[in-house]
Amino acid sequence: MKCAFAGLALACLAFQAAQAAPRPGTTRQLLSENVNYADLDLTREQDAQVLMVRIKDAAYRVCGGDPRRHVAYDLMPARVEFAFKECREGAVARAVATIDMPQVTASSR
Repeated sequence: MKCAFAGLALACLAFQAAQAAPRPGTTRQLLSENVNYADLDLTREQDAQVLMVRIKDAAYRVCGGDPRRHVAYDLMPARVEFAFKECREGAVARAVATIDMPQVTASSR
């Protein structure tokens, strides 16, 4: 049986994620959250869908929650929204790849 936790590694500063290229000498801090799925049978479609909800909820939290609360939102709402969305999508994709189960991969589409 695979590990009972899926780690989500994501860019913590969503605003920086929207920039085309990081500035020289800058680094991105990564955050993660464990998503427990020991109680699920990932060969069942229903359980895979439950796990996807958990993963998406964790990605929302770790990627900063509501983009409208970001300090730059009033100045650049579209850019901030895009950065948060990109962060969440990347986090979900990495978690699904880490779990590597066909039902979970199918549920992510």
